[in-house]
Amino acid sequence: MKKILIIAAFAMIACATVQAQTTPIIANGDMEIWNAGKQLPKQWSTFYTIEKEGLFSPSADAHSGKSAIQINFTPQKEFDNRRFFTTAFNLEAGKHQVKLFLKGSGDIRFIALHKKDTNAAGKNSSTNIAGTPAVGKLENKEWKEYTLDFDVIDADSYQLTICFNAADKLLIDDVAINKLK
Repeated sequence: MKKILIIAAFAMIACATVQAQTTPIIANGDMEIWNAGKQLPKQWSTFYTIEKEGLFSPSADAHSGKSAIQINFTPQKEFDNRRFFTTAFNLEAGKHQVKLFLKGSGDIRFIALHKKDTNAAGKNSSTNIAGTPAVGKLENKEWKEYTLDFDVIDADSYQLTICFNAADKLLIDDVAINKLK
């Protein structure tokens, strides 16, 4: 009987360990995987015209791991902004929280979850959810954690977009999303 209880206990521990090692919702949110010669980490994109501007680059100054993304952007006119976004991922309805780490100087216009193949925006709509609280202007000499809350009404395929008004060696790393209970 003792052997059966010990084996059962080990089986429960093994199952809990496997469940704790789940795949992250946001692919490559740790910015560790880069394709050679590309400005953006694998699983992240931007619009072709923005990619040609050369705003993004890998950085070894990472919050964790070996790399982060660095952004440099000086707006040419008022309301000039740039954005980049994740590949699509599925979310259940309910409250979710995005966590990311930022270092450097910049102005984050908005961070939004939007249904796949729709436009991201700083205002809520039937296809777009702007994270709260807004990040805004930042001047971080060290890595700082930011959390944004999202209330997802419809289970669907979503993308996360980070839109910025300005960036001076702005570093982003360890972007993750979790469903809140």
